[in-house]
Amino acid sequence: MPIRYDSVLVGALTGELARKLVGRRVEELHFEGETRQVRAVFTGGEQLVWMLHPAAGQVLLRAGEPGRGVRRAHGRGALRRAARITDVTTGPDERQITFHLSAGDRTPSDQPRSAGREPDRLVIELHTNQWNALLVSNDVIQAALWPRRAGDRHLYPGSVYRLPEGGRLWDTAQPHAEEWERWWEAQEAGDRARAMLRDAAWTSRLNVDYLLGSDLTTKQACGSSLERVGLLQKAGSGAPSADGEVAAWTLVRGDSLQPYPLPLDEPDAEPSKSLLEAMARAAESDGVWPSRRPSGLQRSEEIVQLETALRQRQIRARKRCTALERQLEQGNESNALRSAAQLLLMNKERIQRGDAEAVVEDFDGSERRIPLDPARNSIANAEDFFRQARRRERAERELPARIAAARARLSTLEAAAAELAETGPTEDLWKIAGGRAVADPAARASGAMGIPLPYRRMVSSGGLEIRVGRSARSNDILTFKHSAPDDIWLHARQAAGAHVILRWGNREQNPSEADLRDAALAAADSSEARSSGLVAVDWTRRKYVRKPRKAAAGAVIPDRVKTLFVEPDPDRIRRMKEAGPDAP
Repeated sequence: MPIRYDSVLVGALTGELARKLVGRRVEELHFEGETRQVRAVFTGGEQLVWMLHPAAGQVLLRAGEPGRGVRRAHGRGALRRAARITDVTTGPDERQITFHLSAGDRTPSDQPRSAGREPDRLVIELHTNQWNALLVSNDVIQAALWPRRAGDRHLYPGSVYRLPEGGRLWDTAQPHAEEWERWWEAQEAGDRARAMLRDAAWTSRLNVDYLLGSDLTTKQACGSSLERVGLLQKAGSGAPSADGEVAAWTLVRGDSLQPYPLPLDEPDAEPSKSLLEAMARAAESDGVWPSRRPSGLQRSEEIVQLETALRQRQIRARKRCTALERQLEQGNESNALRSAAQLLLMNKERIQRGDAEAVVEDFDGSERRIPLDPARNSIANAEDFFRQARRRERAERELPARIAAARARLSTLEAAAAELAETGPTEDLWKIAGGRAVADPAARASGAMGIPLPYRRMVSSGGLEIRVGRSARSNDILTFKHSAPDDIWLHARQAAGAHVILRWGNREQNPSEADLRDAALAAADSSEARSSGLVAVDWTRRKYVRKPRKAAAGAVIPDRVKTLFVEPDPDRIRRMKEAGPDAP
C-alpha cells in the first residue's frame, strides 16, 4: 500500500529534511523515469531517494553506492554542477516540498546572484497519488520527472511553473474557538467528516476520524476537535520535538505501515526516532527496500504506455458519467420543447418570417420567450421543436441504461488499473485499454503504441473508417499527421467543433453519398451546432486544407469546399460508434 501524504505529514517531513540536509552539497541529481524515482547524491556518496511511483511514495536516506555512475537530471538547464541545499520549505496547506539550491559553496547570505538568475529549486509535488518532481529555475521548469498537464498547470520543461492552489480555511493559523464552534454547528453530524475534508486545512482521510472523535454531536466533541486541530498544526509546523518526545510514528494500514508525526490515538501505532526511520520501516514492510530497483516497481516502456492508456480512458469515462448524470438531473426537457412547438402553432398568425424570437402567453398565463430561426416561418420552427422533442424523448428513455453502462465501464477501467499494479501488462488489459498496437503508420512513428489516439473512430454504413478529433490540438494532429492527402476532411460550418476525416484513398472519385452523410453526421454531432435542426457541414479533400502560419490550434483554411446539410441523428451516431474499434 502506498504512503499517503497530507499537509501534516508534509510539514513535519519538511522540518526534518531541513534539519538534516540544509548545507549539504548535491553532487548529482537523477530523475529516473522508469521507476519514478528522484535521487540526489551528496558529497560522500549518501543519497536521498524519493520513490514517487504510485505504488510506493517513501523517501529514504541511504548510504552511497560508489561506481554507480549516476546520470544528471535530463533537460535543458538541468543541474549541471554541484549545488548546495540552502533551505527546505513548504507552503500552508500544500502537499509540496521545495529544496532551494545555490551553486558553489557559499551560504545563502553571501551568495551573489547571477544577472537575473534565481537559485534553482527542486520541487516535490505530493498531491493525491499523481506525484512528481520538477527542477525549476527563474520560475521556468528545466526538467520534469513526469511531464504532464495537471488541470490548468503545464508541467513540461520550458513552461512557467506555478504552485498548486490551496484555499482551505485556517491554513496559516488555528481557528478561534467561537469561529470553530460556528463552523461545527453549521454542519450536519453525518456530513461533518466530508465538510471537514473540504473546508478545514490540515485535515485529511488519515486524521479525520481522530479529529471527529467518537461523539459527533456534543459540544465537548467540538472543543476536543479544536484541541486536536492545534496538535496537528503544531506537528505540521516542522518544529523539532522537545527532548523526550517521540518525533514520529508508524500507523498500521492493512498490511502496510504509514509514517505520521502523531499516533492519532491508534493502539497499534509504534514510535520511531524520525519520520525517515518510519519511512524506511514502511519500505521494508512493503518489500521495496533495500533493493535499489524493487521488482514491484519495474516500469518498462510497455507498463508506462498501458498505464497512460488506462488513465486517459478513466478520465474520459468519468467525464461521460458526469455529463450523462447532469442530463438526468436537468429533468424532462422534451415536454418543454413540445410545449414550445404547440405555442408556436397556437400563435402562428402573429409570428412572421424574420422574427428571431416569439413572445407568447404560456399555458400557465406567464410570458414565455421562444427563440426562432428567422429564415423559417412559424410552422417550420414548430416542426423543428417537435423534432427536437422526439430526439430528447428517445435520449431520456435511454439515459438510465447509458449511465449504468458508463459507470460499469469506469469500474472496469479502475479495476484494470489496480490489476496492472499487481500482474503487469496482459492481453486482457491491453484490450480494455484499446489495443496493444496502432495500425496507423503515423501513430507508430510518433510512438503511440497503446496510447489513446488523438481521435475517436467510427465506421460508416459503407464500412469506411471515420476519425473524429478529440480537441483543438488533436484536430491539427488528426488533419496533418493521421490522414492521407485524398482522404475527405469535414467540419461543421461556422461552429466550433471537431475535424473529421473520412478515410478514402481513391483520387479519381468521391465516396458514396451515404458514407459522406455519415461522416457529416459525425462532424455535426461533434460541434456546437449539434442541437440545431439542420447543420451545414463543409467537406473537401484533405490535401486542400492548409494551416496558416501562427494560427491557433485547430484553425485551418479549406479550399474547394462543398457543403452537405444534415439533421443530427444521435441513434445513427451511436450505431457508428458501436461498429468502430473504440466501442467499449
